[in-house]
Amino acid sequence: MIWPFAKPLPPLDAESSARRDALIRDKTDLKQPLATLRWCVVDTETGGLDAERDPLLSIGAVAIEHGRIALETSLEVGLTQAHSTAESNILIHGISDSEQRAGDPPHRALLDWLEFAGAAPRVAFHAAFDQAVLQRAEREHLGVSTAAPWFDAAVVAPLLFPDAAPHCRQLDDWLAHFGIAVFARHGALADAYATAELWLVLLDTAQRNHITTAHQLRGLLRARRWLSAN
Repeated sequence: MIWPFAKPLPPLDAESSARRDALIRDKTDLKQPLATLRWCVVDTETGGLDAERDPLLSIGAVAIEHGRIALETSLEVGLTQAHSTAESNILIHGISDSEQRAGDPPHRALLDWLEFAGAAPRVAFHAAFDQAVLQRAEREHLGVSTAAPWFDAAVVAPLLFPDAAPHCRQLDDWLAHFGIAVFARHGALADAYATAELWLVLLDTAQRNHITTAHQLRGLLRARRWLSAN
């Protein structure tokens, strides 16, 4: 549906239009075994904490294929900003004024992201934020709305490890709990890689608890939300 007061979509060049039209719209079969499913683990850096308003600055993503992180492929793109974020915000995300202005045109960066992710289920830590930021940007710059399922490592981890949940709130807490050594943090790609390391632990634990498909895992998450609402 096109809303009557929607912001007009910026015109795309012929190559970008063709890339957009060729995007994979199919859904992944979530009844595939967890061990063979391709996952796309993603993290974003933004100009603030308002997912509906603050600018998307960069996207980092890695793939999990056949139960391992595919080190040979990854994605890290920065989006050109017409105006860089405030100095206080730069101190948080670490993306300098010159880096913000030297990024890729937003529509091309988002095409790179969507082509990399394909139809794979998306994984993030506190996924609702990344999902909202990315889907807003996809609509604004490409006029597309993706339907790939999202999984939140911050929700799955406490379900599978309830004893650790009281003292594990942030990604760093969970990494420390499992003894996962990460040599770089707080960039989009580095945080995506750290989340992927955690997700591998969670997938292994899920399978040992007889959760063998993403469909079953999503059912567990839905049951958890229902119980929380009641």
